[in-house]
Amino acid sequence: MTADTTNYVDHAEIKMGQILTIAFTATALVLQNTLPLMILGVVFLLSGTVRMLSPFSMLYRWVIKPGGIMKSDYRLDNIQPHKFGQLVGAVTVVISLVCMQLGYPMVGWGIAVVLIILTVVSYAGWCIGCFIYYQLNRIGMGGFFKHSPTDKSKIMGMRPGK
Repeated sequence: MTADTTNYVDHAEIKMGQILTIAFTATALVLQNTLPLMILGVVFLLSGTVRMLSPFSMLYRWVIKPGGIMKSDYRLDNIQPHKFGQLVGAVTVVISLVCMQLGYPMVGWGIAVVLIILTVVSYAGWCIGCFIYYQLNRIGMGGFFKHSPTDKSKIMGMRPGK
């Protein structure tokens, strides 16, 4: 890979975002309040489109990392699959909220539970959004999907090794 397609990505920032995603979604679920999901949807949208404006990224860069709360975990990786994963999260939140608005609250909250489960799996090291991104790359999608995994020894969607 050339330097212009691959960079070092701080996976501690990604993990912090996963922790906050679980917290926001669980809070919405426990309180049966859609506001935390709406906020999370906006965060996902910003993280997937303009990452530098993502509240979770700003919290990490300005508070968590400088405060020594989490140590950086830079790995040779592509940021694009992670951004795509954030957009998958945004779509998931929208589907959940739409189901609730259409009178199917059990379906909407069920989707929120699935979001928590997939985020826990992602925290453990396998991301469905990254997996989908790399599958789209594999079948020849160009443009945004031009990046292939940096760590070929891992299953697609797995966190790359150090």
